Amino acid sequence: MWGYLRQQFINHLRANIVAYFFIVLIFLIGIVMGALSVKILPEEQKTELVNYLTMFFNGLHTGTGDISSIFAPVMYSNAKVIILIWLLGFTIVGVPFVLFLLFTRGFIIGFTVGFLVNEYIARGLLFALVAVLPHNFFAIPAVFIASVAAINFSLMLLRRKSYNKNNLLYDALGYSCLSFVLLLVMLVAGLIEIYISPVFMKLMVSMFLKDQ
Repeated sequence: MWGYLRQQFINHLRANIVAYFFIVLIFLIGIVMGALSVKILPEEQKTELVNYLTMFFNGLHTGTGDISSIFAPVMYSNAKVIILIWLLGFTIVGVPFVLFLLFTRGFIIGFTVGFLVNEYIARGLLFALVAVLPHNFFAIPAVFIASVAAINFSLMLLRRKSYNKNNLLYDALGYSCLSFVLLLVMLVAGLIEIYISPVFMKLMVSMFLKDQ
């Protein structure tokens, strides 16, 4: 079973290697642009962000945060990404919007990591890793696969004259089933972000408060 799935995944990568190359490239450009934008951030905004982070670290350290208050927003945000990409796949002009979503996600990650590293150096890098990496280990591959599937389906619609209705319906069903599986993966990523990442973050937050 696992051998079959692995072979299917390898075949999928080989068939879509060019699409994945551009997907990863756009994402990496977003990360780089996000990290570079930290350097041009006005000092007033940097001060506001540092103050916000200090309050966040204090709340994390004292355990005053309420998980129930972030459960719905995080799960909704994760689900929304896959659903939006899925819907864009059904539009002929959806490709640039999918690429924009990838760039934006990369930009946010790059800005978050860049700001923490810029302000806290090594401590910031370590905190960024435990805060960003665990859930994105599942979320980023899911977004990549969803994006490639959406782009392929959108491009297929451009060539829809060569497809009969039965083939189009079959492909749309397969595309939707894949998107549903990726939606479940994103919800798992949301659970990790809510319940697991904060545990590691709380273990490290004392490094940011000991100098205060």
